[in-house]
Amino acid sequence: MSEEQSVARKIDEAELAYLNALDPHASISTKPWELTIRSPFLKKVAAVCIFVVMAVHIFMAAVVDVEFSGLTITWLDKFAFVGVGIILSILTWLVLTRPCVQVNEDGVEVANIIGTRFYPWLVIYGLSFPKGARMARLELPEFEYVPLWAIQAADKELALQAVADFRELEAKYMPTE
Repeated sequence: MSEEQSVARKIDEAELAYLNALDPHASISTKPWELTIRSPFLKKVAAVCIFVVMAVHIFMAAVVDVEFSGLTITWLDKFAFVGVGIILSILTWLVLTRPCVQVNEDGVEVANIIGTRFYPWLVIYGLSFPKGARMARLELPEFEYVPLWAIQAADKELALQAVADFRELEAKYMPTE
């Protein structure tokens, strides 16, 4: 093999997009984000869930030894109820406040409840918000889509503004073909 053949060849953007579609962890962006979207509604849902979980666990800790059942209930057992409530509350907060959409000239990074993935503009067909849907979608090739948990219908005007801001950047950076 000659030196010319052993030199790594440059790949074009279409091939890069294809390879990125094969490996979800292949592409990232190092450029600054021009738009970051998070859902205030999901933060409110997280706060309500945390309140309910903690109220139930504190109540259970308080009443676990009200009536003698033959078991010895210690302060450690009561603390365990509250500890489990705290752990569940932390997990709830982490899960429900994680969704985020970030946009720059390279593409869109979608962080949903489970998983984060970067989509270059070449593989994005657009953003849609179907009538009656709870969240927006990032349209992809082959009639696939990714739900955008960060843009919730319950956010109302903020969701409309987020879609408008996204579409402005989409018009600026998305290829015309």
